[in-house]
Amino acid sequence: MVRLTTCNNDFNAQILKGALENEGIPSILNNEIMSGYLGTSGVDILVKEEDLEAAQKVLEMQQS
Repeated sequence: MVRLTTCNNDFNAQILKGALENEGIPSILNNEIMSGYLGTSGVDILVKEEDLEAAQKVLEMQQS
């Protein structure tokens, strides 16, 4: 698994995870619990290396 991006909070991470899943791209949220509990710097979204390019396109669409 490789890091696609880091979201500021769990809410944004969940939205992006849903968008990835809608495109058939599985993902994992890392630091999700710690982000909410301890207020750490963010939630990493991890995807399979072979899905990275497609996931980056989804990320670009979400940011525009």
